[in-house]
Amino acid sequence: MIKQTMAIVLALIFCSDLMAQDSPVVNSGAYSKVYRGKEAAFEKAVSAHVSKWHGEGQWNQFGSKVISGPRSGQYFIGTTNHYWKDYDERKTSESHDKDWERIFNTYVEENSGMSYYVKVPDASYNDRRSAMFLFTYYNLSPAAVGKKLDVIRKAKEAAEKTKYERSWGVYQVRGANSVLAIAFRMDSMVDMGPGKMSAFEMWNKTFGEETASDMADTWYSTHWSSEEEIHVLIESMTTPPSN
Repeated sequence: MIKQTMAIVLALIFCSDLMAQDSPVVNSGAYSKVYRGKEAAFEKAVSAHVSKWHGEGQWNQFGSKVISGPRSGQYFIGTTNHYWKDYDERKTSESHDKDWERIFNTYVEENSGMSYYVKVPDASYNDRRSAMFLFTYYNLSPAAVGKKLDVIRKAKEAAEKTKYERSWGVYQVRGANSVLAIAFRMDSMVDMGPGKMSAFEMWNKTFGEETASDMADTWYSTHWSSEEEIHVLIESMTTPPSN
């Protein structure tokens, strides 16, 4: 029985990895703490680098600045919408690598190292590029990941049925211990305030008030800690959107 259960678990893990490669859902990013007083020069240098080597049709890159939470003031730089094989097949020029090394050595005091964020499309709702986003990390046990995602999928269903005006993207963080990340898209700080309908109102309208308590219990019992931070996208440090 134990062997059979383990086989099922391994099959599910293997199949989820295969599904992740059916579409470009792999993203990656790292946090950089820049030397105090060098922020403007860093942004200018990265913007010039992106303009030369990360334009439309090239390997895309994004840059945002954290404006709240423990990492406030740090930069989050990465790339989006890839297959895993893209990382193996990527080729860079010597001049590109030297320029990025120069920027890193001149301006960066600390770097978190790269993490990979695998998007969960069936739990994400109207996800989009936005001027700002609220990024929330949830630390949870491996057994709780599926339960948490099931709640988010149900929330997506409620959002679709009620035409909820907000949007979000859900990511499983690879290279970390059972972490989910949700990016709530924002156009401005106004979106930190209440929407036309709260999440509970959206849920109640779709599934009934009697199910809301169980939903809340599942939500809060499936993670032991969370951390949120607001990011502002820096357009000049980000590949322009494709038409």
